[in-house]
Amino acid sequence: MQTIIETEEKPLGVIESLQQGFNFLNHYLWLIIIPVFLDFFLWLGPRLSISSLINQLIEAIPPQPEMPSELVANFDTAIESLKSLGAGYNLFSLLAGLLTGLPSIFTRLDFQTELANSASVIELTSWQSALLWSAALIPLGVLIGSFWLAHIVSVMQRERPFSQLFLKRWGWIWLNINLYLIILFLGILFFSLFFGLIGAFFLTFFGAAGAALFSILWLLFIGFSIWLSIGLYFVVYAVASDGVNLVSAIWRSLNVVGRNAMSTLGFLILTLLLIEGFSRIWLALGHHVWGVVLSVCGNAYLGTAIVAAAIFFYQSRYQQWQKTRSLVILSQQSDSNNKT
Repeated sequence: MQTIIETEEKPLGVIESLQQGFNFLNHYLWLIIIPVFLDFFLWLGPRLSISSLINQLIEAIPPQPEMPSELVANFDTAIESLKSLGAGYNLFSLLAGLLTGLPSIFTRLDFQTELANSASVIELTSWQSALLWSAALIPLGVLIGSFWLAHIVSVMQRERPFSQLFLKRWGWIWLNINLYLIILFLGILFFSLFFGLIGAFFLTFFGAAGAALFSILWLLFIGFSIWLSIGLYFVVYAVASDGVNLVSAIWRSLNVVGRNAMSTLGFLILTLLLIEGFSRIWLALGHHVWGVVLSVCGNAYLGTAIVAAAIFFYQSRYQQWQKTRSLVILSQQSDSNNKT
């Protein structure tokens, strides 16, 4: 059995997956049109500003006269970060489609260009209006990102564009990603309340020792969250390429990552280095019109190629897992027949 499995064709490596992703995109460059148009809209279109809401939030924070001196600097840094968020964030960034992987350079808070557009700024003055806008923009953004993902997978599988199969794939991706977002939101809400109650309990009854114990518990939870986020990295790609439901996609992603932990980490680290490395270039080019245009196109090209590479990587590793399972089952059946 071991000999048969070892002779099986090896899956794509990290570099091979990236190379295949870039080669694929070079043949279908039109796949970057959607992220390019989205970034042009975020650059030149109207802005939904939450600056007033952030200022209201900062003003509502009560003074902390007895705060320890070592925490004052952290508190001031947090306030400045909130102000920066309010000044630079555009709520239309939600159109980039959460979890879809749709690349957008203008959704990065550190991308600043002096070439500000002259379009109108819609200032949101109430949290209710911000929530309503978010409730509308999130599913719309997922719809755009799902359309883009469905196109990538359809081209990979050589399906006819805008066919009934494509429309079903598009709707299926949109439905499952929205369900995934709801589950993640409820999970974050639950654990936020849970740790808030646990933290209050420890501080009230155990004082400094309780604070230390809570810090350890929090660090363990952060480590678990990082591990889980890596394990769930291929969920959306499993839904898009395999057409399975969310539960099956989670199972497949955890298995693929668990069986290929080192190669998956290598893929994630390398793609992160590419994205962050080129981000420095995009930032340097943001002072000129031609630089912004080049940055938008370059970021769309890089992001789309990485998503394509991730799909190739996932498919190769999943297919290898299934082949190995089949070989194991066949070998066990063969051994059982020989014994009888």
